[in-house]
Amino acid sequence: MAAQLFLPVVDKVLLQTLLTLFVVMVLVVGWQYKRLQRMSEGLFYIEKNIYLRSTVTSTLFGIAGGILGSLLLLLFGIDLSGMGIVYLFIVAILLMLFHPRFLCFAYAGGLLCLSNILFGVPHIAVPQLLGLVAVLHMVESVLILVSGHLDPIPVYVRRNDGPVVGGFNLQKFWPIPLVAVMSAAGVESSGITFSTPHWWPLMKTYTEMAPEAGYALLPVLAILGYGEVATTAAPRVKARYSARNLFVFSLVLLFLAVLASHYPALSILPAVFAPLGHELVLWIGLKTESLGEPIFVMPETGVMILDVLPGSLAAVAGLASGDVVVSVNGVVVSNRRELQHILQFTWGRLNLEVRRGQQTRYFSVQKRPREVLGIILVPESSADRYLSFAGDSRLARVVSLFRRPRV
Repeated sequence: MAAQLFLPVVDKVLLQTLLTLFVVMVLVVGWQYKRLQRMSEGLFYIEKNIYLRSTVTSTLFGIAGGILGSLLLLLFGIDLSGMGIVYLFIVAILLMLFHPRFLCFAYAGGLLCLSNILFGVPHIAVPQLLGLVAVLHMVESVLILVSGHLDPIPVYVRRNDGPVVGGFNLQKFWPIPLVAVMSAAGVESSGITFSTPHWWPLMKTYTEMAPEAGYALLPVLAILGYGEVATTAAPRVKARYSARNLFVFSLVLLFLAVLASHYPALSILPAVFAPLGHELVLWIGLKTESLGEPIFVMPETGVMILDVLPGSLAAVAGLASGDVVVSVNGVVVSNRRELQHILQFTWGRLNLEVRRGQQTRYFSVQKRPREVLGIILVPESSADRYLSFAGDSRLARVVSLFRRPRV
């Protein structure tokens, strides 16, 4: 017999509470973006003023991600009841005390499920919990693919105690409104009732339910985050690469979770794969970044642009990150100081010869006295201020700021 799926009538107080919490989440996301912007301003003494735009776009993408996540949760019938959400949060917070990168449900969920399989505690639904972890990571991978590269923050980074190079700090936060399934044994349906197909849910449950019981659709709020420093590839390329690896991990984990829901003896497979597979994703990303050649460095000729400020003269003219300024008004520039001197003491029409990839392009800018062009240049071998990041953290999270280069 097909299961019953109903949408209960949401109490006005509960609805207002959820809306308030979502607004608070959006404000927290905005505060995080403003904090990151101030970090960049401290490095380059510039004001980019894009944190409001980043907040709005992240919220819109988060809502879209919530729709995708809700569809996946409903399609697979991942039941929130009995999966030990409280345990998941507690273990994740405890793991964070050892290292910030362990604040991830892949580790907490894997440990909880292994404890359940080996010792019988806590009493949780292993396939359901790991299915939730897989869906959240799948949504995260899609969000990284479509928006992880947007509004990257330019930084100077010291890699592996080597020279300071240019790069981008890719930090994203998405407030996610979800609709999840929860078994409603003994709860009378008081809302809209739907009949489900006989094959549903794909994620089988072995919880005994009364014949008149079914599944309720309930609203859930979450925040997904992504952090990465890109020095060996452009932000779009880096985000696409990370999204692909994370999607493959989540797809395999979801398959193993569904398999375990049909064959409980195989529950050990997703429980082990969750933390180990996530570690593999991080290891691949770390090796790619640490062994790759940085691309935002001073070329043999000319001066490379790391970033262009939105709305600036350079942005309006069409200059972009990665462009190499070869000459200004016919005067060849070979280092940062020469270019900065010309831009500071020259106004009127500026004719720039720029190398973009294998092509040479020409741009014209009308500059007034004391008006800035709006470009951030890549560093030379050293810089007054730069960031250091932990090589073993999740996607190279920044751990210390504004360190002066050692003499």
